[in-house]
Amino acid sequence: MTKVRSVLSTQASQMRLTAILTISLLGAIAPFSVAQQIAEAPVVVMIAPVDLPALADSTALPDSPGATLTSSSSSTPDDSADSDGQNTTPARPTVLPRVKLVPADRTAPPQRATDKIVMGLRESVTPFSVLGWFFSAGWSHLIDSSPNYGTNSEAFAKRLGAASALASSRGIFSDSVLAPILHQDTRYYQLGPGHKLINRAIYAGTRPIIGKTDGGRTIPNYAFLLATGGSSGLTVTYYPEKNTSGGDVAKTFASSLGGAALGALINEFGGDVIQALHLSRNK
Repeated sequence: MTKVRSVLSTQASQMRLTAILTISLLGAIAPFSVAQQIAEAPVVVMIAPVDLPALADSTALPDSPGATLTSSSSSTPDDSADSDGQNTTPARPTVLPRVKLVPADRTAPPQRATDKIVMGLRESVTPFSVLGWFFSAGWSHLIDSSPNYGTNSEAFAKRLGAASALASSRGIFSDSVLAPILHQDTRYYQLGPGHKLINRAIYAGTRPIIGKTDGGRTIPNYAFLLATGGSSGLTVTYYPEKNTSGGDVAKTFASSLGGAALGALINEFGGDVIQALHLSRNK
């Protein structure tokens, strides 16, 4: 019996060591995933009329540096050209409306309901999302916390599946379902290195609870909060029975908010880490 316990203890120690290495690896490559996500975002260069700037700075959000593109019915074909008939005033580059992360040096165009639906589905399977699943499952496995599937390799696989189900359902509920219904813009607008470090950290950390409407008005992040509550409630259908009480659901809700804040911090500072390591691509 003592020998069996010794073998089980050794296996558990090996699994915990594996989990530690997994978390360390994910933490090291997370900024690179962010950089890849930014690099892959298509860029559309807009040409604005000379007399009518394409950016309406007055609509920039107080909690975000991003501005949205606006148009005016008073423009004429001749307004966009100089005396030689050439366009001369380029606007800031924009990201496509289905991209979740809006870098500080780019502009976010308005979104249609279709854009939000596609964005939510797309974001549920990005490399950055997958890294989040592994990090969450690895940490849970390391400290043997909820969901308590055990400490062997099969348990880690179950934790990974649960983490993917929780994160994917939360993102789809928030971006694809509730954002169109509540007319919210759930994209992350990067504050950027032009602001103080502490301001950027506070800004990123509060995005899970502070949101905005499609018109740019700051409001509680109803879409994300409701989606987080719904996805946390759904865990009672696939978590072990010992982790399905009301208190456990509340803990899942709180940890989901914390994980979202961590993801926002990575979105905000991931590019800076890449630049500091001199690994950013040449523009």
